[in-house]
Amino acid sequence: MQKIFTLSLLVILFFPISTYAQFQGNVYQTFQDASVDMNGTNIHSPWCGGINSVQINHADLNNDGKKDIVLYDNHNYFIKTFINIGNASEIKYSYAPSYEKNFPNINNFLSLQDYNCDGIPDLFHRGSYGIAVYKGYYQSNELKFTFYRDLFFQGANGPVNAYVQPSDIPSIIDIDKDGDLDFLGFDVLGTKLVYYKNMRVEDGLPCDSIRIIDADNCWGKFFQNIYRTVVMGITCKGVSVENKKSRHSGNCILHVDIDGDNDYDLLDGNISFSDVQLLFNNGADIINDQDTTYNHNAHILKLPNWPAPFHVDIDNDGDKDLLFSAHSDDLSSANYNAVAWYKNLGTDAAPNFAFQHDSLFTPDMIDVGSYSYPTFFDYDKDGKKDLFIGNEGYLDNQTGLLKSKIAYFKNTSTIGNSSFTLITKDFLNLSIHNYAGIFPTFGDVTGDGIDDLVMGNTKGSLAVYKNTALSNSASPLFNWYTDSLPNVFVNKYSMPVVYDFNQDGKQDLLIGNQLGTLSYYEDTSNNALKKLALKTISIGNIKAGSTNQFHGYGAPFIGKMDNTNIEYLMMGNIDGTVERYDSFANNYGNFIRIDSNYSSIQTSARSVPAIADIDGDGNFEMVVGNKMGGLTYYKQVLNVVSTSDIFISPLSVELFPNPSNDFAHILFKVDIGNQNAIISFYDVLGRKMKEYTFVTQKNNTFDLSSLVAGMYFVQIQIGKNKILKKIIKGDKKL
Repeated sequence: MQKIFTLSLLVILFFPISTYAQFQGNVYQTFQDASVDMNGTNIHSPWCGGINSVQINHADLNNDGKKDIVLYDNHNYFIKTFINIGNASEIKYSYAPSYEKNFPNINNFLSLQDYNCDGIPDLFHRGSYGIAVYKGYYQSNELKFTFYRDLFFQGANGPVNAYVQPSDIPSIIDIDKDGDLDFLGFDVLGTKLVYYKNMRVEDGLPCDSIRIIDADNCWGKFFQNIYRTVVMGITCKGVSVENKKSRHSGNCILHVDIDGDNDYDLLDGNISFSDVQLLFNNGADIINDQDTTYNHNAHILKLPNWPAPFHVDIDNDGDKDLLFSAHSDDLSSANYNAVAWYKNLGTDAAPNFAFQHDSLFTPDMIDVGSYSYPTFFDYDKDGKKDLFIGNEGYLDNQTGLLKSKIAYFKNTSTIGNSSFTLITKDFLNLSIHNYAGIFPTFGDVTGDGIDDLVMGNTKGSLAVYKNTALSNSASPLFNWYTDSLPNVFVNKYSMPVVYDFNQDGKQDLLIGNQLGTLSYYEDTSNNALKKLALKTISIGNIKAGSTNQFHGYGAPFIGKMDNTNIEYLMMGNIDGTVERYDSFANNYGNFIRIDSNYSSIQTSARSVPAIADIDGDGNFEMVVGNKMGGLTYYKQVLNVVSTSDIFISPLSVELFPNPSNDFAHILFKVDIGNQNAIISFYDVLGRKMKEYTFVTQKNNTFDLSSLVAGMYFVQIQIGKNKILKKIIKGDKKL
């Protein structure tokens, strides 16, 4: 016992205890309190990050008796939650991300409905087998969920899953009106509608039960082929239809009594079309009529591709409306006019759906279509940096054309209170020039010392609007200069930043690109004529984004970002994270990456950071653009930060093999950058037996061959960190 005490005391004497934390922690955290005024109205969800393709559900998230909004994006795997703050006949929802953590990971589709008769929404999504069910419950007045089960029915050879196409949205509704929820979805070929009947009521099971059977493999007695028109009145036995041709599977379906005759008709958004097909039920669950382009009698819905229908009371007037959103997500899909609203002018029993517009939700958020690209610049010279947001374009749903613009938001903040006012969505009327994306920054690229407007694009060139004002203290006068700055080009997606990289007093160019590398153009002029010369297509040997992504989409920001007064290089990327690099200026070697996921920031793909002290309180704010065309807003919450304060957890460092024979290696499980370090080996009496200096990002091997077999204490010192480990030196004879 005495020997054990002595060894423990030696460990304490030679290795003082430290408090460890990984890196600097979350220096920045998300907030929603920066107010934004658009068209004279203070919008309620400016910083939600934008939307493109969403599934729309109504559910009371905070147990206040009002239905809130849950948006699910199955392409970008996010949930967005909005609290209902509207009155009767009013659409007013406020983004409330705190409820998002209460949802499980969702696959493909999301439906919130009460299956167990308790008045609380339950959750359905595509689980491992087809349809998974979660029970809803309230805890501290927040809606939460716990797994119930996957849905199977008894087949001839055992349990069979209720099938849902991997990309489909099924219909979950009490189709037979017996008091329990049933399930309907297209078959594997996407031609016939399968009806899984819930037998809870028929079998007298408790309310908190679901038992399904395969009731009908051809609900509605219709066959869906490659055309908008379905074949009606089929026998369903082998589907003996001449020239039957199956379209590509892909259906988003909704049952709703659209004609008020007390049966459920079918709305079907199909992957092949930009409109929706309406199939009418004759009252016996047989389709006997159809509107192939809903609503052919009034406004025909047109979303760019594959609309998905939803049935919710969006305007709080007591009856459910029809909403449609695109179910696909790319540059040819809806990105601003993304949700169409057909208001119910009648009642649920006798509905009358009338088209209102196709831009539901987006006017209440910062959303510039697709791929938002923010930057800060004091345009009105009031000492406060204004917000400019470029994009890859707003999609016109009718023509299919993209229009790229810059939105200009004036900084109207007071100290400690951030706020912006939209001045124009089309700064300098740039949309008329049909640029292939606009990725803006500001800086002198014409050689007169006055900041110009510099715009990257998807092609890889740089357009410039020269500032003809007399000085940087005067209000800018931007005039077209060139659509392609001579001898400056990257291989697609030029994302520029103007910065004196070589510290010679002249402004250089660093340009991110689609691959994720950073090109460096140096100002080599020796007179008033600006001359930018390519020095390297990959300065610092960096590549933004994770190694498993071929394209990195490196979006650079350079500037001060915390209380250290140090300028850092920040890189947005394809993964939606933000990387940070230190000691990069005038460095022609490898840049040191000190954060691979700075402040745990995570947006949808194609993050673009921009940082400034928006409200003049001495701390910094950050906005991050993304694929959705919106912004997320972050505030600096740690007031004193320094790279010298970075601590490393012992759990993030591993010595191997352990036990070891002649050699040992070290593994860092987190990215700590390229730092000098010292490793020391002590015997059990506290005597230093070996010591090596090494660099953390290299492969390091330590020779232990001269040590006798036994246990050794190891101290690894990196900056202020002193990490204690143990290693066993084995007897190589054994």
